Amino acid sequence: MKKAILLLMHQGKSYTEEVAAATAGLGLSLVALSSRPELPKALAASRRHLADCVVTEEPELHSGDVEKAVRELADRGYRVEAALATFEGYRLLMAELNDRLGARDCAEPALRLCLDKYALRRHLFAEGLSDVRVHRIAPGAPPELDASTRWFVKPVRGASSFATFVLDDVEDLADLPAIQEQMRADRRMKAIFMDRYDFLVEEYVEGPEFSFETFLLDGRVHHLCVHEKARVERLERTVLEGMSVSPPVSLDRDLVLEGSDHVTRCLAALAGHGLTDGAFHVEVKYWESRKRWEIIEINPRMGGSLINASVQTVTGHSLLDLWTESLLLPDDARDAFHDRLAHASQLEALRTGAPTRATVFLSKYGEKGRTVDAIRFEPPTRPPRILRVHVAEGTELEASDRGICLMDALWDADSDRLDAETDFLDRHATDHFHVRYR
Repeated sequence: MKKAILLLMHQGKSYTEEVAAATAGLGLSLVALSSRPELPKALAASRRHLADCVVTEEPELHSGDVEKAVRELADRGYRVEAALATFEGYRLLMAELNDRLGARDCAEPALRLCLDKYALRRHLFAEGLSDVRVHRIAPGAPPELDASTRWFVKPVRGASSFATFVLDDVEDLADLPAIQEQMRADRRMKAIFMDRYDFLVEEYVEGPEFSFETFLLDGRVHHLCVHEKARVERLERTVLEGMSVSPPVSLDRDLVLEGSDHVTRCLAALAGHGLTDGAFHVEVKYWESRKRWEIIEINPRMGGSLINASVQTVTGHSLLDLWTESLLLPDDARDAFHDRLAHASQLEALRTGAPTRATVFLSKYGEKGRTVDAIRFEPPTRPPRILRVHVAEGTELEASDRGICLMDALWDADSDRLDAETDFLDRHATDHFHVRYR
């Protein structure tokens, strides 16, 4: 029997090439269980990196599919040692299988708490780690909201900024049933919601936003990298994160380190629930009027877009590689792993004043419901080191209130003049990115 890691793939994709490289480095085979893809070519591209693959007939995976696939793969000569899911909708399935296999992972109750944004906010508030007031939105019964406060609406479970917006008028809550129908109908993202389509409204935290790319091992917190969301565009029913910069440019080092300490305290408050291991993408804001940090989301996965590429550029380590390795890390290798994480940490470099590398990456988004006629990004100078165009001519974009990404691009940047670099690359991308719709 060949020892293998099982990748839980969503519709034929899930960082397959990168996970295959990480698995090969451990001397293991990579096998996969995939939900049915929309387009067969998506799975065909991924199969090149897999030793074997099981595909379901449904567009989403369920617990019974995982158990069946493990048995089927065993019949084919593969003994699954651990599971990995980069797609948030399958994070609980990953933890469930890892618990049965004895692989290193978080406890399922801790993950459920993180994925429930209402429950997480109430938990942090009760622990004295948040000042944000929150209300669940019950069907047909809008909450009584303080009119002197700005409020923000978002799904209790979600991703890709789906239906996240500042509540300018309480009457806008009447749109939620229509948005919920979008959530149920969104063929690519429905699995993210895990059959939860309810909403919350919480105080709007006014201030700059950041994400900490964090790794937990045995409950110890290592912040590998921090990004500032330097360009944020608010549309009618979603928020688009157009550009991320690492390290941050708008706050001084001491405030960034204060933010990292706050995130550490919040994660420590969840350790007793079983939040102990794995990669995390923690979104936070600095509440300028109150001079304090606030958790926005604790995502028990690595960040999307070019987050992993940026982390690897800045730290020399891939979150995917670390996460894959940690699943089966022997007890006698834990101390060396902790040392490696501490040595790689950009936050530790900021704390000691050591030099750190810098990146700028941006994302361009499309108009919902439109069909792409042409798309190109051909800057005459300073091309990005990484460019990923996600759509082609003839692609019909979903009619969905979420960020629909057309392109991601990443540049290495000069950390000594990061403000100027950010401004230049923002103009550079705006001037040379072109999309036309039919």
